[in-house]
Amino acid sequence: MRKIYLILFVPLLLNSAFAINPEKEYYLKPEWYNIMYDEISFITIDGYKLKGWFYPAQDSSEILLTGDTTLCKKKYKLIDDVKRPTIIICDGDAQNMSWLIWYAKQLITKGFNVFTFDWRGFGESDNWPTERDYLSYPEFLLDYDAAVEYVKSRKEVDNSKIGVFGFSTGAYLSFAISVKRNDISAFAGRALLTSFNDVLPILKKLAPSRNLVPPPNYPVELEPINAAEKINIPVFLIVGEKDNRTPVWMSEKIKSKIKSHCDLWIIPNAEHGGANSPEWIANEEFFKRLALFFKKYL
Repeated sequence: MRKIYLILFVPLLLNSAFAINPEKEYYLKPEWYNIMYDEISFITIDGYKLKGWFYPAQDSSEILLTGDTTLCKKKYKLIDDVKRPTIIICDGDAQNMSWLIWYAKQLITKGFNVFTFDWRGFGESDNWPTERDYLSYPEFLLDYDAAVEYVKSRKEVDNSKIGVFGFSTGAYLSFAISVKRNDISAFAGRALLTSFNDVLPILKKLAPSRNLVPPPNYPVELEPINAAEKINIPVFLIVGEKDNRTPVWMSEKIKSKIKSHCDLWIIPNAEHGGANSPEWIANEEFFKRLALFFKKYL
């Protein structure tokens, strides 16, 4: 038996790659922590097959902190027939959804369903040629659309109570999907950039050897600073006080343009990612506040 402590992977998860850096192999599996889930595939409008894990709300007492790689997948069985609020958590610019298990664990034990999925080119989703200096791809919005449509097809889901959450790249893609669609009820995002024009000089200063470029043909109107006035659902912005990639001023500037309810939490001494990420610096409070936000608005 190989033991893996799930919480120890949180700092690794939050290390941004500056640009696209997908992983194909799943180094963690939900069953290793006795977490029940449904392993599924769904198709995008342009024909790509994506991989997803749907986690129903479940009892926290059965979930393990220490992973056991010999554990088999649990039989999928709902605790009741109630349709529940569901939170979609997307990848960032690196790794794959196996690194989101810890997020799912925090929310499925608080009465939510959670859905995670992999962009094209990530995990076991269909291959997609990736340029490692691109910050992301506009096609990821097609993936996100397909993910929302899939979630709405599940019998466990209250379609009037769907929330989204993302970090860094995942944050601005989640923000975009919240503006683009009318069936998202709440958005939470950490380390949200204002625009590619704002963030690229910062990233190039931090990584001068990289030729980082914005996503080709990404809709300018969906960049957060341009979309902020259009979002009409509750928003929860989270940023580390010492975030040097998406600094506090970016979240403050976006908040100033949002007309709907918007909370901003600046976490003291927290950075963009790694061992000093907000999720690590303020672990218990982070997930408590995240769950309270979604409970209030879903």
